[in-house]
Amino acid sequence: MSALVICKIVCFVTCDKNSKYNEGMELRQIRSFLSIAETLHFGRTAELIHLSQPALSLQIRALEEEVGVKLFERDRRKTTLTAAGLALRTDAATAVANLEQAVRNARLAANGKLGLLRIGFISTAGNEIVPDIVRRFKESNPQVEFSLHNILTVDQIQMLDMGLLDIGFLRLPIGEHPELEVVGIHREPFVVVLPRSHKLAKSRKVRLRVLSGEDFVMYERAYAPGFHDLLFGMLRDAGVVPNISQTAGQMPTLISLVAAGMGISILPASAVRHSAASVVTCKIADSIPMSEIGIALNRGNRTALIDNFRSCASRVLSGFSTKSLNETLPSSSRRR
Repeated sequence: MSALVICKIVCFVTCDKNSKYNEGMELRQIRSFLSIAETLHFGRTAELIHLSQPALSLQIRALEEEVGVKLFERDRRKTTLTAAGLALRTDAATAVANLEQAVRNARLAANGKLGLLRIGFISTAGNEIVPDIVRRFKESNPQVEFSLHNILTVDQIQMLDMGLLDIGFLRLPIGEHPELEVVGIHREPFVVVLPRSHKLAKSRKVRLRVLSGEDFVMYERAYAPGFHDLLFGMLRDAGVVPNISQTAGQMPTLISLVAAGMGISILPASAVRHSAASVVTCKIADSIPMSEIGIALNRGNRTALIDNFRSCASRVLSGFSTKSLNETLPSSSRRR
């Protein structure tokens, strides 16, 4: 920070009633004092800070008058710190360092490079999307801290609305929520998830109509109404009325239920990718919507940090095309 900064340090001290300390102290005086305390030479310090020696002497004299004590002993041979000067040097150096750090932090915060980001995400986004974005953002913004939580879509919406989350990665669609700004960031195909013993387990691709009469394990509507209704609409359009044997609020649980023989399911392809459950997947031959994940924020909670993170997320995912099914499915589910 330049020596010409005109802001002032306001010092709060315990003084007796006879103290003449006036609580006003220019930052440039403190900097000049610290420089002389380091060099113990007025002439050398004047050269270092590009100030004439008479002007430097005036600064120190003014500082001594404000503090009310003598800070230096000077003669023609040397300059030394008084006991008062030694005491002031330690605390003043700490105060200036703290002030400089405060200024740096303020600038980082204004540029969206400092602070805490509270991020919620659904389990499938937590597998790959969120870790990659957080890693990339942290590389260029090391002062930012994260609070990361796996949260159901419906709870993310509520927490964003209440200001308890800054960013949400949630399952689309979510219906009308005018208080939220939502942008789709990831699209992938749905697949049919089957137990390995199922009669369709060896099929590469199936039409939804062949699933008529099957028992289904489905995503609980209360946790993501838009997603639930999208799945039911796809089945309805294919003429399938699913027999729901069990619902759950987490996709890993649904996959485990399929592996246990409770029924079949329709899930985003990446939901199965990291699963070790004994299931297989089939492509869907019908023309159906893609599964989507969106990034959401509260329009009334826009900060430089949130905008910076969202921009980073867009850059990380820019050009990200839907993976081919062979890339998306776990190796245990691929056909040879």
